[in-house]
Amino acid sequence: MTSDPEEANKGRKEGGISLAALRCFVAVAETGSLSRAAALLGVSQPTASINLAGLERNCGTLLLYRRPRLALTDAGRDMLIRARLVLSRMHELEGSINTFRDLSRGSLSVGFSTPAFAMPMIAAFMREYPGIRIRCRLGNTSGLLEALASCQIEVAVMTLIDPPEGMACRKIAQQRLMACVPAASLPDGLSLQELAAGPLVVREAGSMTRLMLERAFALHGLSPNICLEVASREAAKEAIAAGIGFGVVLDGEMGNDSRLAAVQIKAPPICGNVYAVALPESLELPALRAFFPGPAEST
Repeated sequence: MTSDPEEANKGRKEGGISLAALRCFVAVAETGSLSRAAALLGVSQPTASINLAGLERNCGTLLLYRRPRLALTDAGRDMLIRARLVLSRMHELEGSINTFRDLSRGSLSVGFSTPAFAMPMIAAFMREYPGIRIRCRLGNTSGLLEALASCQIEVAVMTLIDPPEGMACRKIAQQRLMACVPAASLPDGLSLQELAAGPLVVREAGSMTRLMLERAFALHGLSPNICLEVASREAAKEAIAAGIGFGVVLDGEMGNDSRLAAVQIKAPPICGNVYAVALPESLELPALRAFFPGPAEST
């Protein structure tokens, strides 16, 4: 070991105290033997010797006398207390990490635009992993995709016409766009022309149901007569039930409201798929991997 302070300082800056070196030092101090410490740690004696010498070099002081027998120096006794504390905290950290890995605790943030499909998935996950806390976020498709990209949520369940580029997606179901009308009117269906003539209640921009309807109108050169724009599926249903106008809803999200009826749109089927969507790199998270079973479609 060098006695030059500048060389010792240089060693501290270029190197760094490793957990392997701390474990080696504590094992040597407790067993009183380099060979027994090496055997305890499952490393070779030269490796243990290198770790110990490296620790002393980074500390800039002698921690153990080698002759006539191994014994702690004053600095070594102080270091032993601190090393044991560090290793104890590391053991606690590793134990905590293991609980996240085996899904006995942790959290998962789930966004959804389709509660009818998301809630059964969440319920099944909660039954299987009761220690994982679920945080929910309701939003439209556009907002949920932004939240995924900015890591505000970890997974989203939503209806999409096409899987979004750069995301991992798993198809859950297919949904068809239906006209939503007051139950008292009970038409056998509405044409796109009748829907466009309105009066029409629509969702906010960013809603997939609105985007699907707008694309169908554009394909047929129709301009809709919008009488009211609302910010949620529930508000749209209440407006339709109140007689303000007609609307649209995906068939898997109609629910059991006796005031309303879902009727076919007399046009080629306007369909989208329900997907579970996540960032591809997020699938390495144990909780997300458990929520997102099966192969994902990468786009």
